[in-house]
Amino acid sequence: MRKYLVISFFGLLGILLPADLLAQPDKMITNRDNYFWQFGLAWTTTDDDGQELNPAPFDQLHGLPFPSRLYIDRYIYNGWSAEAVLGAQTYKPERIVNDSTGVNGLIGYFDLALKYSFYKQLGRGAIDPYLGTGVGFSLRSSNPKQSAPLLTPTVNFSAGCTFWLSKQIGLQAQGVYKFGLVDILGSASYAQYSLGLVYRIDKTDGYKSDFHKSKYKLPRKPSRIKVDKSTDES
Repeated sequence: MRKYLVISFFGLLGILLPADLLAQPDKMITNRDNYFWQFGLAWTTTDDDGQELNPAPFDQLHGLPFPSRLYIDRYIYNGWSAEAVLGAQTYKPERIVNDSTGVNGLIGYFDLALKYSFYKQLGRGAIDPYLGTGVGFSLRSSNPKQSAPLLTPTVNFSAGCTFWLSKQIGLQAQGVYKFGLVDILGSASYAQYSLGLVYRIDKTDGYKSDFHKSKYKLPRKPSRIKVDKSTDES
């Protein structure tokens, strides 16, 4: 499966990235507002073995051969941004879910996060690490062997890094731990790891020259010049 994931990822990367986009993004953005929006699509693996503080071996992670995580990020100010995530992950019956095997179904999730990027501190180059925290909801399908609650609110802590391949496109890796508020550090908690592509829409400075100020504007209606009529001398 790992081989299939690698082939799928680099296949999509080759479609989305023309050769002229792979130039080094040397200090591509200089204004305080780094970007306007970011959109991403990622492959995800889930560690839901009931011992998330001890990372599960690769052969016990639950993953899909295609992207299953969508996210959108809105820049706020000076390194801060807000992110919304929607995704889903199916369970593999032969792998451990909360100390049990034979669990079928899926886990879906919706998360909101506040993130801080260290992009400016690193000179606005190709490396863009960040930290995040937020809340979310996880929905697991009903299964007799599933010990976690069906619907779980979570508090999330994430860390990741975007490697900018061009001015708009980057490769993003992230890890997030989700504390289930119903059963903290128990069956409701789990960890996720993702790798995906992100597309950034730059934000312009919105600069206007002094010519746009009212004192430089020409009057819309021409003024009329009155001429006094002189009488003929007799």
